[in-house]
Amino acid sequence: MAGPADSAGPATGPAAPAQPTATPTGVTFCGLVDPQARGRGLGSHLLRWALSHHQPVTVETESLTRAAEDLFAAHGLRQVFAEDVMRIDLARGVPDAPWPAGAQLASWSAVSAGRFHRVYAAAFRDRPGFPGWTADRWIADVSEDDDFRPQWSVLAGLPGLGDAGFVTAALDWIVQVGVVPAARGRGLGAALVVEALRRMRADGATHAWLDVNVDNPAVRLYRRLGFEHRGRRARYRPS
Repeated sequence: MAGPADSAGPATGPAAPAQPTATPTGVTFCGLVDPQARGRGLGSHLLRWALSHHQPVTVETESLTRAAEDLFAAHGLRQVFAEDVMRIDLARGVPDAPWPAGAQLASWSAVSAGRFHRVYAAAFRDRPGFPGWTADRWIADVSEDDDFRPQWSVLAGLPGLGDAGFVTAALDWIVQVGVVPAARGRGLGAALVVEALRRMRADGATHAWLDVNVDNPAVRLYRRLGFEHRGRRARYRPS
């Protein structure tokens, strides 16, 4: 949950909030309930406390359940974001996905990073919530992650279009996949994901994860490639 800082809070015990952590936009804290104490309304008590002591509040969950949905709805919260977490078993092999004719590949490097950013911007500019980051900021966000794997991150160009799609990857994760509008419908996104998975498996990875916004049609592609749903993350705010 996130909201402006407040030092007061209920005492520790079977249900308690973690110590709030200051952020540029307020504080972030987490409500915890001992598994043996669940079903007693303690989660509802914590949520009421958060909503009454911290405004505005954003409630975040890393594993959305029906019970949590009902709890949030009962407290007047509406979902403002949700993404599915998916996993694929690489021990069984990597699916097939042919490249469009004439595709040319480049791995992430200091030289190619700017090209990745240009494709990222073209691919996601029209998506809700697009941050519009500069190349320097986006490249730093991608490459300064300790788990980032440049050798698994691929840029693809197509005849007549130039750079047309990309995938970035980190340890056990497909981080981001994007295809420019003019290149969609040719199987490029699938080929990029499969190429990253192939490189991951060649380096010893046994599985890979990804997350995808629930309103992103790419979820159908990931299911077709063999990714399985493992959970849902979500954010809620007061109605």
